[in-house]
Amino acid sequence: MLGIKPLGLIAFDTLGPAQRITSRRWPPAELHGDVRTIDKAMIERWMFKYPEVSELHIWGGFPCVDLSSVKAGGKGLDGPQSSLFFELPRIINLAKETVPKHVTVRYTAENVASMQKGGCEKITDTLGVYPYHLNCADAVPMQRPRLCWCSELLEGSMEGLEFEVCSHWTEVKAVVPYPLLEDWVEPGYSWPGGEGGQTLLTALKSIARTRPPPSPAGIKRCDSDCLARYQADSFRFPPYHYLERFLFWKNDRWRLANSEEKELLLGYGYKHTSLCWPASKIKGAKRSYEDERLSLLGDSFSIFSFAIVAAALCKKFLPSVHYKAVAARMGLAPGFLAPFHCQAPLQRRLQYGSTLTNDMFSVKELNQILLTKTNHTGSDIKVTTGEILNPKAAARQSVPADWWDCQGLFRFHWKTHEHINCLELRAILQAIKYYTSHLRCSHARVFHITDSYICMSVLAKGRTGSKMLARILKQINAYLLGYNIYCILAHVESSENPTDGASRL
Repeated sequence: MLGIKPLGLIAFDTLGPAQRITSRRWPPAELHGDVRTIDKAMIERWMFKYPEVSELHIWGGFPCVDLSSVKAGGKGLDGPQSSLFFELPRIINLAKETVPKHVTVRYTAENVASMQKGGCEKITDTLGVYPYHLNCADAVPMQRPRLCWCSELLEGSMEGLEFEVCSHWTEVKAVVPYPLLEDWVEPGYSWPGGEGGQTLLTALKSIARTRPPPSPAGIKRCDSDCLARYQADSFRFPPYHYLERFLFWKNDRWRLANSEEKELLLGYGYKHTSLCWPASKIKGAKRSYEDERLSLLGDSFSIFSFAIVAAALCKKFLPSVHYKAVAARMGLAPGFLAPFHCQAPLQRRLQYGSTLTNDMFSVKELNQILLTKTNHTGSDIKVTTGEILNPKAAARQSVPADWWDCQGLFRFHWKTHEHINCLELRAILQAIKYYTSHLRCSHARVFHITDSYICMSVLAKGRTGSKMLARILKQINAYLLGYNIYCILAHVESSENPTDGASRL
């Protein structure tokens, strides 16, 4: 968000969907599971891997389950999940002892602001720094109050901030105008509460239940209609979330804010969490898929708030910046790094910080850009060791299907049953036949997207050891050779593949 690219990214998470998002939004990231596995040898290995590093930034968000006021009878830092906090000081101290003397260790820890004051004081005493209170409701119509313990002072990190010292923390105010409702609300829906100046409640996990949990928070504030909606939605959120002012309407049907709207208001960009599940799993459980996305956001902090913290940690590498300039970049496509002077206001579309509009460049120009970025040489794998022979090859990353306005050109039923890899390769063969017979394509380079890594690999190399794929691949090679066509493929996630729905009719 600040236009800075770290030398390396190491992420720890025991939740598979969260790791799946990280691996696709930041492919070079080194992924691990439990943070309790971090030891001195692991940190030494990172220092050898990144010898030019001058700073190590540790970001830690520990479970708030036992701390949050939403849970009745929480045990605070003594609870089975929130006690993971004590790994943070261990890792911070271990890093300071292990890294070379010229490497500076900086850190930030965050958690829910509704915790008991005793828990807040214990964290403060353990880390030895006074916390900051941050809330993105200053910039977007959604509450997300969080506490942040940071090794650096936020005062002076950027312009446009106000600070007020309170009894247990310093409150940070970062005020910018709210985005328009049409910029983030799903088309066709209205939010009467927002039009009346209301803000949404903080994001929480979405857990479907057959009966409400013990002593649900805020139930005394709810009327009979609110409780009926609470029951109709399988008690997913606390009952006060179903109050009239938080409802979105389409004709006479109501709903709460969905995952796409919440991730935009948190500053993660358009459809950031959409890759948390594979397409095959999404098709059979769309409601559970939405619950997963909402739960991931319920476990996340707001980029609108924590961009301030990032600026404090990266002050050495940043020019003087104003918060308004940072807030104007919150619509950047997930995982995309744009120069800091580029703007991308929050909107329901992929943005890359360009001043160009969609009408100012063509599909041909987009394809030409992609063709210049493609590594078409392929790579080989050692069968005995599994090592990649071309270590300079970049990690693969999918292209968003939303870059193109896709239209159906042909459809047919397969005459015989074959392995899915064969059918995927035959689909590419049919596309190349269409290029030559209908588009009169020859002596040209063509760009094609597929959701099959196998087809990408065998077509890039022009050969395969698989006899069943070789028969189809030879036909493709014949067309490419005969018409002098150079075909380069890119991967698209199956959940975004525009042809996926028609292929299952």
